[in-house]
Amino acid sequence: MSEPRARLRRPPGASGPPRDPARDAQILRAATELLVEGGYPALTMDKAAAQAGVGKATVYRRWKSRAELAAEALDHAGLTDDLVPVTIGPGRLREELIATMTRSLGSQDTSRVDLLSALLDTARQEPELCGLVRQRYVDSLHRAVEGVLAHAAERGDLPPRRTAPSEGHSTAVSAALALLLHWHLVRGRQIAGDDIAEIVDAVLMPLLMSASPPAPPAAQPTR
Repeated sequence: MSEPRARLRRPPGASGPPRDPARDAQILRAATELLVEGGYPALTMDKAAAQAGVGKATVYRRWKSRAELAAEALDHAGLTDDLVPVTIGPGRLREELIATMTRSLGSQDTSRVDLLSALLDTARQEPELCGLVRQRYVDSLHRAVEGVLAHAAERGDLPPRRTAPSEGHSTAVSAALALLLHWHLVRGRQIAGDDIAEIVDAVLMPLLMSASPPAPPAAQPTR
């Protein structure tokens, strides 16, 4: 049974019958199961159709490639739902960063983390998949953390930056997110809440707090 708010929809520029969101969800669940169980190599359009119990044409009408199917599985699994800044209030930047990064990983749901890990493991060898994962997830996560920092800067919770305001805190954020996304490669295990706090305390906060401009040289005594 489709959801009460679900409406049949037709892909832009496509002909034929409109799409049933319930059928879309059925296929995306199947794709997610394949990804979690065997990673990106285990996902093919034909296997997704068989796992969902639908015809191959049903899948091919909806997605042009398995990379698009895998990327949309990220959305369906909810990994892109929480990519928003968490703001708590003045003096709480550390807690805001931890909360934003924790929510973005959905770390309470191990299947979501497993899905992301499966896609990231393969993305470097698959340019199309890499671009889609970066666009749908990594760039959105970067913007969410930058949003936290923007609020903190407005409150005066961050020191002035050496770089131009338009450059933001890109290097600090990129360094922290790179470790966050590849934690299982660095430490050999999936990331947990305490690990996120460690990344914020050991990497992100020190980089942010060292961004103040150097002190001006001492005035030379006049003779």
